[in-house]
Amino acid sequence: MTVWNVPATVVRVIDGDTVRLRLDLGWRIYFEANARVSGINCAEMGTSAGHLAKSYAELLLPVGGTVMFRSMSLDKYGRPLGEITDIDGKDFGAEMIAAGHAVALKDD
Repeated sequence: MTVWNVPATVVRVIDGDTVRLRLDLGWRIYFEANARVSGINCAEMGTSAGHLAKSYAELLLPVGGTVMFRSMSLDKYGRPLGEITDIDGKDFGAEMIAAGHAVALKDD
């Protein structure tokens, strides 16, 4: 399996498990994409739990913040699928699970 570690800037949080990132591909080449966080699932936005998950995600991933995106593949909708860590190495998915805003998924 090919894994890409890509520095990125947070553009916006879509919901608790999807984030719009500006991916730095190197050589001053950037690509903006809605990235799906692997290993977690959050409540849908039409629910109060979904809105709470998004709000918490926005605290963890502020707009303009720098993160590392570790991509493994594309999801079934063609979005980059991977893990997000902040500059201190904290895993976003694990933080969402620990706070009770996400549940762990066995397979994406």
